[in-house]
Amino acid sequence: MLTPKILLNACHTNGGGGLTFLRGVLPELAKDARFAWHLLAPEATLTKLRETGTLPANVTTHVAPALRFGVSHLWEQLVLPGLCRVWGIDQVLSNANYGPLLGPRASVLIHTTPRAAVAWPGLKWKLYWNSLRWLTTVCVWRSPISFAVAGHVIPDYVGLATARRVRVAHPGMSPIPAAILDTPKVPNLVLAVGDFYRQKDYPTLLRAMAILREQLPDVRLTLIGRPAFGDVFAEAQALLKALQLEDTVTIVPGLPHAELLQQMAAASVVLNTSTAECFNLPVLEAMACGTPIVCGDTAFQREVAGDAAVFVPIDKGGDVPAAYAVAAYGVLAHTGIAATLRKGGLARAAEFTYAKTANVLRNGLADVWELQTEQKKA
Repeated sequence: MLTPKILLNACHTNGGGGLTFLRGVLPELAKDARFAWHLLAPEATLTKLRETGTLPANVTTHVAPALRFGVSHLWEQLVLPGLCRVWGIDQVLSNANYGPLLGPRASVLIHTTPRAAVAWPGLKWKLYWNSLRWLTTVCVWRSPISFAVAGHVIPDYVGLATARRVRVAHPGMSPIPAAILDTPKVPNLVLAVGDFYRQKDYPTLLRAMAILREQLPDVRLTLIGRPAFGDVFAEAQALLKALQLEDTVTIVPGLPHAELLQQMAAASVVLNTSTAECFNLPVLEAMACGTPIVCGDTAFQREVAGDAAVFVPIDKGGDVPAAYAVAAYGVLAHTGIAATLRKGGLARAAEFTYAKTANVLRNGLADVWELQTEQKKA
């Protein structure tokens, strides 16, 4: 029987949540012997996968060329479909919102929400987000099946009829080592995780810390995030200085994943002020590390945290930074609340596994292959 070749197209996966997702799901996908797995990714990404032991030996690799943003997308649309034919690829699954429109049985894995556009003013960003929405919609419409890492984002791109062809494949959590889970909590240590994008709403986070410090003078914030956009980072630094938080806030420009989890486990609370996410992976990781969560009361936060977090109403007016500060104070000052949140968070995080994620993906791909095979026989 013919073994279909599946190309996991990760040519734009360089780091962040996309790389974390790849590390978790690739070993699980490779266990399915119904397919011959191929991976297209930048050399740096392949190296990181090899270093972490998450690149299975039975996966055939292809190196994506190092090109500028616009050129790389043209290469994906114009060159990659031809390479798929050379490699004998039967199906393509892109680890992104869109992929090669002319690729064989091309599917996408939606990772991004267009609701983040609200935080990015200006014509350039309006064009970017509109293009993202349009390309994603076209890819999903054209594909026999596609996937999304969160259910709440599907209606942002497609209507009801097309949405039936989109399956939800939540990211999972690899088991947390006991040495990390046993990390002692640092009293009054607040942690925030995420690169400097506007939708992270770090001004609200910093203002909340200024208010919280009035109640807890020894409170500290560690903010782990790369300065992805210099202007966003500069604005946060200026506000940090204006609020006189230099002795309260430490900014760490990224950490290896194991060290990040260690920091999460040591924190007394993770404060997440993001206003738009597709799947908020740091919230899941923090719950898996046994750290209480305070976040906004939004559909995307609840899809991850369930009932295992303190949810702050952010769309009802009022002083939002103060509301975050009050919620964080409640967790830091009351051990009973913190213990309940830790227990609930660990239970909630255990529901998300990469075995489940991979099962959704490979069964969806298998359904398409079987349908196409039956149609050819008929």
